[in-house]
Amino acid sequence: MKNEVDGEIQETDELIEESLTKLRQLIAGEKALSCPNERHFLLKFLRTRKYNVDATFANVQKYFKVREEVGEIFDDFCPSAVLYDAVCRKHQVALLSRERDPFGRAVLLVRTGRWNASVCTAHEFVKICLLLLEWSLLDEEVQKRGFVFVLDYKGLSLEHLYHLTPPFMKRLVHITEKCLPVRVKAIYVIYDSLIFDVLFAITKPFMSRTLTERIHLIGCEHQKLHGVVPADVIPEEAGGTLESYDYDELEKDLLSQSQYFEYIGLHGYGKENTEF
Repeated sequence: MKNEVDGEIQETDELIEESLTKLRQLIAGEKALSCPNERHFLLKFLRTRKYNVDATFANVQKYFKVREEVGEIFDDFCPSAVLYDAVCRKHQVALLSRERDPFGRAVLLVRTGRWNASVCTAHEFVKICLLLLEWSLLDEEVQKRGFVFVLDYKGLSLEHLYHLTPPFMKRLVHITEKCLPVRVKAIYVIYDSLIFDVLFAITKPFMSRTLTERIHLIGCEHQKLHGVVPADVIPEEAGGTLESYDYDELEKDLLSQSQYFEYIGLHGYGKENTEF
């Protein structure tokens, strides 16, 4: 049943329980996989795939396979293991809005131009961004409504392209689109440049048509973001409040869920089933 307002699947208790039962049966048949059985964990995958149980099961499989294959990102995938002080507080490379956009979606700001290899490796950079996404997914409304990305490329240079290679970008798109239970509803790109054009040309072939259609190039016209994303991800020079962002509070929130991330890390292919 479709929601007439937004075209999404309308959740009912019957749909949820029927889908959870079928999904658990499929997971139980995957003998090599230890997967959390809890309702809150499985629901975020079902919501991402609009309750298509077969597609959801494939998503769960890819989620745990990529966690096994990409140790540079997913080993010790927990708040205490990321370089939060350097990446977030000091260089302000990534942050989550403390508010939601007008449609109730979570907003992630990523300032790639501020990142360089002296701050952290490219994998460590991605690790904290993905951790922020996963932490946000603990909120059921975010699971339902999805994410908006604001990508700030001010300062992007050829040095960045040395690290953001085609294989690296292909893997990043695969993780975001195919593996994580993340619904990307819009991407706003600010300070796009000729170097960005090169990066986008590298990345676009790996993206789905749906995702590319959700990219909006803003350039330097930050006023276009007003009313679209919360003020705390817009620089003060453009009428926002970004410079007064409370990084301490975000770190506190992340660390409060350390036990959850450690629990998920106990699962995967070739691991024994563990209860939360």
